[in-house]
Amino acid sequence: MYNIVIFVSGLILLIYSSGFLIQSSVKLSFLLRLAPLFIGIIIVAFGTSAPELAVGITAALKHQKAIALGNIVGSNISNIGLILGLCAIFMPLKINKDIFKKELPIMILSTALLYVFSLDRILSRIDGLVFVVLFIIFCFISFKSARTSEYHQEVAGFKFNKILKGINSKLLIGVFIFVSIILVIWGANLMVKSGVNIAHIFGISPWVIGITVFAVGTSLPELAASMAASVKKVSSIGVGNIVGSNIFNILLVLGAVSLIRPITIDTSSVLVFEMPALLLFNILLVIFMRTSFKISRIEGFILLASYVTFIIVLITK
Repeated sequence: MYNIVIFVSGLILLIYSSGFLIQSSVKLSFLLRLAPLFIGIIIVAFGTSAPELAVGITAALKHQKAIALGNIVGSNISNIGLILGLCAIFMPLKINKDIFKKELPIMILSTALLYVFSLDRILSRIDGLVFVVLFIIFCFISFKSARTSEYHQEVAGFKFNKILKGINSKLLIGVFIFVSIILVIWGANLMVKSGVNIAHIFGISPWVIGITVFAVGTSLPELAASMAASVKKVSSIGVGNIVGSNIFNILLVLGAVSLIRPITIDTSSVLVFEMPALLLFNILLVIFMRTSFKISRIEGFILLASYVTFIIVLITK
């Protein structure tokens, strides 16, 4: 019972601090006059990927690499199946053509590279270095085209909380971002410690815990950000957040974790079921995005049903 309380406490801390990190990041981008698409793909995606990054690095340092990899694979699947599925059901999602032409191919490439690098059953430091270099190139290219006079058109609808609403100091916002990151790391640390203990108590493998409980838990900021974007009809931030987050999760998180400590893949089912499932969700997303450049309610139902099916098969196999 104690471990469950600690796990839930860590998750709550993670969610709320991530939410404040997202708010602070968007506010800073607003003050710097950056494009809404850049905000969704880089700034908000970084904020919503902070839990995965914190959990991944913490798990690696504690020699729980199965949790680190499972969390990313599961989180990327839940981002597409659960989150985009729910958002599309709630309100059909319009797709920015720039996302489809530029960022989506990078997401597909990073996912394919993850599968190829995993075929030898280890994500080595060289693999991690490749991911991190690609991540730096991705950020540089995105930032280069970020500034635009139309930056305010979509971001103007973003609802800031009362604390941030009246603050226009870049330095103060930077302090808020720093404090939020510290709290995110603390929450992740609580989750990893208690999550491992829960896995041992119930005889559940760290991989299953990582790809289900951790994945859904660390994806909640993405759900909150994308739902808020859907309500405000800020489509570039909503969809860009998910695509950007999935890119961050593989290139930055797994890249950093692999550099810290190479990740060994102990079970063949990862290569036979979980990673092919991630590739399949990526393909589904490409197909649905291409149809009239929007994800309809029916397509949202298909994504959500596919995610539920994935979880059922994962638990029962």
